Amino acid sequence: MKWLGIGIIVVALALWASWLWAGRDLKPLDDIERQRAPGQFADLPGAKVHYSLSGPEGAPVIVMVHGFSTPGFIFEQNAAALREAGFQVLQFDHLGRGWSDRPKAKYDVDFYDWELLALLDKLGIDKPAGFVGLSMGGPIVAEFAVRHPERVQRVFLFVPAGLDVSGMGGFQASLLRTPVVGDWIWRMIGLKTVAGDPQYDESGIDPASRLQGDVREQMKYKGYGRALLTTFRNFHMSGRNDTWSALAATGIPVSAVFGDADPTIPVSSAARLTSLVPEAEIMILEAGDHGLNYKRHADVNETLTDWFLADRVWFPIIEAVMEGDDEFEGASVPSASGDATMSPRPQRTIRRAPTGIDCERSRIRTRRCQ
Repeated sequence: MKWLGIGIIVVALALWASWLWAGRDLKPLDDIERQRAPGQFADLPGAKVHYSLSGPEGAPVIVMVHGFSTPGFIFEQNAAALREAGFQVLQFDHLGRGWSDRPKAKYDVDFYDWELLALLDKLGIDKPAGFVGLSMGGPIVAEFAVRHPERVQRVFLFVPAGLDVSGMGGFQASLLRTPVVGDWIWRMIGLKTVAGDPQYDESGIDPASRLQGDVREQMKYKGYGRALLTTFRNFHMSGRNDTWSALAATGIPVSAVFGDADPTIPVSSAARLTSLVPEAEIMILEAGDHGLNYKRHADVNETLTDWFLADRVWFPIIEAVMEGDDEFEGASVPSASGDATMSPRPQRTIRRAPTGIDCERSRIRTRRCQ
């Protein structure tokens, strides 16, 4: 027994030493490092969020919510098309990603709902906006629309998670969800797996259709790996039938694009979304993979912009902004509870209360709702 105890101690020390060694080159993300970042920063309670708000002032806002591991620049090609169509576009980095802070927190559905709501409130975006969700951003947007339907005019989804998702089950996933063991495995090989994702192999792709930023830059800073792991453990990526059914019940218009060659979100998700949100408009892109929003932007951008331009509530505002008419600068967008003749949405909204902490506390243990 004595030698067994000594052996356990030796193994524990070796694991601890390898843990420290694996993170030896990680740097803190401080204000000095942030001087290299484009865009701006919003001070939320307890955390800074990196964002950019671009496009014609006074135009309807489209909020773009990225997925699990790649920050807001993943939307660059799509954002350019939306700006050209007359929209103002908000892109941001989730907490834990890009140039945003990496707070120690439970990154679950309530955390991401708080993050998005707090950012919109900080920027004064209180009128109904259009929302674009990519991959994990899909269920984040859907949940936000269910909880705050008065803030959402239309929803567009690129390869949304929350339905059928590869890699969420099995022995390896169970190990990652195991405390201590999973933390060590993730530290040693998890980030290498993310960095080596086949999606980031852009050989043979035209430069205009590549990511417009270095996805590995964010991996140099402390907290990125931890944020991904706690998200993996606490944010359910698949089987979110209740969220999608609740979204359908709001009557908010929904459109989605899937790829039939996507290894992450199988094309079977398209049929599942149709069954849960029967009124959704679905497009399946032949040979489209998980990066179709930028790799195939020439094929999807027209569908994206047409989806938001189809909302006749925004017609006079966009037209005036594009023509430079100051009369419509900052014009009010009618909400779903406003003039029924102006809204293309059925007058049905179903709210669902957050499932976690109350409004008095944020997900990073700071006050909100003041």
